[in-house]
Formats: sequence, structure tokens, C-alpha cells
Amino acid sequence: MGAFLANSWLALLLAVLGGYLLGSVNWAIIVTRFFSRKDIREEGGGNAGATNVLRAHGKLPAALTAIGDVVKSVLAALLGGWLLTHIHMAQPAWEPSLWLIGGYFGGFAGIIGHVLPLFYGFRGGKGVLTTLGMFLVLDARVALTCLGIFIVIVAISRMVSLGSVLAIGCGAPLLVLTGFVFDHLPWQQVVFTVVFAALVELVIVVKHKENIKRIAAGTERKLGQKS
Repeated sequence: MGAFLANSWLALLLAVLGGYLLGSVNWAIIVTRFFSRKDIREEGGGNAGATNVLRAHGKLPAALTAIGDVVKSVLAALLGGWLLTHIHMAQPAWEPSLWLIGGYFGGFAGIIGHVLPLFYGFRGGKGVLTTLGMFLVLDARVALTCLGIFIVIVAISRMVSLGSVLAIGCGAPLLVLTGFVFDHLPWQQVVFTVVFAALVELVIVVKHKENIKRIAAGTERKLGQKS
């Protein structure tokens, strides 16, 4: 592993930098400024994400925001995978996919960029759609299963925040299941993916801490519910 890091640090650095800059392009802010010349962070719940755009500006701006956030995360993961595949001089001892390593570094950096965007004063969104985009690239089975869980929870509870936290929380257990049971991967590779999934969940929980408090208190706003 030491040899891998010594010979691949440049690719990892570029993956993180590229992913972060892609993530910093916040489509909620861009779209709402285009449609209304307003800053979405000054409206509704103050979050620069698709749900707040939906509540404040309607379906079309929200759909454009969602597409933009997913696509930028897909690009961040793909960029990271490409960089580590093409700029390296050694494989780690346990030989996981270099593309997978780069994808996770680039994708996670994209999520951080979305949450703390360089271009918008480090005030961004909560990272849910960017997480979906990253996992669509790295393990579509996990991404689509989590999306299904999200849809079911939101359909029942009408709370996007609850669906987001619980669905993304299923990511790590699903990676263990797919890694060991279906793909028979080396344990080191499974641990690598689970660590990143846990880091993503930590980011999501921190960004949703106020929502979690309101859910516990029974005061969380539901879809379709007016302020």
C-alpha cells in the first residue's frame, strides 16, 4: 500500500481536486438564479438542493437541479476512475480495481464540493443526489436499491429528509452483501467501499441534523405541506 500511495498520489490528488470542483457547481443556485434571479439559500429551508427548489420554484427548476446534481457526481466519479487508471505506477498489494479507488475518491470529493462549494461561499446542499450519482457509477445495484428504499419511505412518510437518511444508511450493508455474497470480492476491497459509504452517511446525517431533530419532535415538514 505504501508503494501504491507513493506512486499514485498525483492521480489521487487530481481526482479529489477535480471531483471537488465539479461538486462545487451548485445547480440549485444556478437554476433558481436563471429562473428568478433569487438565491435559493435565502428561500424556504435555506438548502441549496432540489427539494427546496421544488417547494420554492416548482417542478421544472427542481428537475433541472436534480439532473445537474446527479450528472456532476457521475462525472466526478468517472473522472477519478479515469485518472487513477491512467496515472499510476503501482498496484496496491491487495489489487482492488484502480478505477474503483479513483471513483470513490473523486465521487466523495464531489459530495463534499456540493455540501461546501468553493464557488458559493461554502454554503451548499445536503449531498443526497450527489451520493446517488456516485453510486450509480460505482455500484448501480446499491444505488437503485437505495433509491427504491427512498421512494418507499417518502411515499409512506412524505418526508424527504427521513427517506434520504435511511436510504443512504442502507448503502454500507448493501455493499457488504453485494461484495461478499454476490461478487465474492477480497475483504479488503469490501472494507474500502464500506468505509467510504460510512463517510458519506456521516456527511448526510450531519447535514440533516436539524431535520432529524424535527422528525423526532414530530414537526418535520412534509411534501406538499405549506410553511
